[in-house]
Amino acid sequence: MFGYIGPCRDELKIREEAEYKAWYCGLCKCIGGRYGQGARLALSYDCTFVALLLAGAAGEGATCLARCPFHPFKKRIMALNGPSVSFAADLDILLAWYKLADDWRDERKLGAPLGHLALAGPARRAQVRAPELDGAIRMGIAELTRLEKEGCKELDAPADAFARLMRAVGEQAPLPEGSARRVVPQVLYHMGRWVYLMDAWDDRAKDAKRGAYNAFLAAAAGEERARFLLALSQNEALGAYELLDIETHKGLLDNILYEGCAARMRGVLEAKDE
Repeated sequence: MFGYIGPCRDELKIREEAEYKAWYCGLCKCIGGRYGQGARLALSYDCTFVALLLAGAAGEGATCLARCPFHPFKKRIMALNGPSVSFAADLDILLAWYKLADDWRDERKLGAPLGHLALAGPARRAQVRAPELDGAIRMGIAELTRLEKEGCKELDAPADAFARLMRAVGEQAPLPEGSARRVVPQVLYHMGRWVYLMDAWDDRAKDAKRGAYNAFLAAAAGEERARFLLALSQNEALGAYELLDIETHKGLLDNILYEGCAARMRGVLEAKDE
């Protein structure tokens, strides 16, 4: 994804910092086991959040001691390859695969074709393992691509397209029957909208130089509009999140959604254009 959803580490308790590392490393190990060691390069903070959110909603929290090929001399605490971590691994590969294709098509980023080629095998395996998830992502990306090619001047339309993509992802998630199956897709909808808007605002200067589509530039929307829409999306995500009965990972998820997102949003909005 984009790397915007993560904890505010200054406010994390020591236990929560260790917990986050365990799930980040666990997701990395799961990606390597399912898709090969090179596929670990697709690891993202955003998909770590998805794994934690699903695990919190489902009550998953088991960890183990395991070795990391990048740090082989000491075992590390890692999340087990449960349903939430495995789902997040499939999601990570598929999102990275489609994003690299989009980066080359829209911006001609030089590294995108190499990355896309490197993920070709893992992406094919992910498509076989999770065809419905792949279909949901592919349809969402197609809608986004159409809006961008048309030069859509309505800021909400592309943001909503990515939000609906993430809601469809949530509908495919391995969650128990009950309220979580209804609520988690709504959390992901609003977080998807927030991520899209964050990325679009963050990339304004680069997109203007390249002549690439940018929703804020197309809509001639300024900082006041960005602040309003980002705050609205975060508040809506928090409203849905608070409907979940979460005990596992609650402190860490609270930090990410309340403090981490707010800190990241301030950083992006206050950054000076280059």
